[in-house]
Parts: sequence; C-alpha cells; structure tokens
Amino acid sequence: MNYQIADAKMRYFNDKQHYLNFLKAWKKAATKSVNKGEDWACLSGAHMLLYALLRGKDVRTAFTPVTKRTKLTNGTYINHGMYWAYTTLISLKQSYPEGIRDKFLAPFNGTIDEEVLLKIIDEMPKITPLYSNYGPCTKVA
Repeated sequence: MNYQIADAKMRYFNDKQHYLNFLKAWKKAATKSVNKGEDWACLSGAHMLLYALLRGKDVRTAFTPVTKRTKLTNGTYINHGMYWAYTTLISLKQSYPEGIRDKFLAPFNGTIDEEVLLKIIDEMPKITPLYSNYGPCTKVA
C-alpha cells in the first residue's frame, strides 16, 4: 500500500520559495521550547504526519513501530502513534469551534492554510491499526 501523496511538493506549494518558507517555519517550531509562551503547546503526532505528507514522504518513516512485548500484549497497536495521528487529522475535518484549525496550523506560520489542510485530509492514505501476535485481537504481524 502506498503511504504517501505523490508529487505533494508540486500540488500544495505555489513555488520553491513557498516550500522553503514552510521548511523554515517547521524548523523553527521543532526547535522552539514549549515554555516560550506560544498559544500552541508543542508539535503532536498529527503535525508529524502532516509534515511527512506535505514533503511527499512515506508516513511510515515518521513513526517508530511499537515493539515492546508488554505493550503489545496489553492491546497496543504496532502502529499506535501513526494511527492516532491519523485519527486526529481526520477529526480536524469535522466542524469545530472557531480557531481550532488555526491553532493546529500555527506552527507552520501561515505557510499552510485551512484549504490545504482539508485537501490533504481528503487525499491522505487510510491508516488502520495493526495488531500484534501477542494481543487479544486479530493477529496480523
């Protein structure tokens, strides 16, 4: 299964400078301390997923699979972080109080707007939970 959006750089960015401004805003957000008084606290898994999709990367490279046997035995998915980031992005498509999407997009410093966010949510690959051999659910891996 393809876990990336082909030619994402060409589809979501106007030109090379727009893409470079996006990378600059991301770098600044990734290195910024949580205690600096920003109205957004920190980057979440959903931000990481969006970043990978916008760069045209395979989203599986942005998340480490869960391998700890006790976590898997207790029902954690192998792709737990990636699955919950996916569900968070999907939930942003629903109607929320004014400003929730703006707050989510704040780390990107205006380089990504709501229109692009909603377009990416529509086009991103479907991610389903993967269960392990240890868990009580369906055996996959």
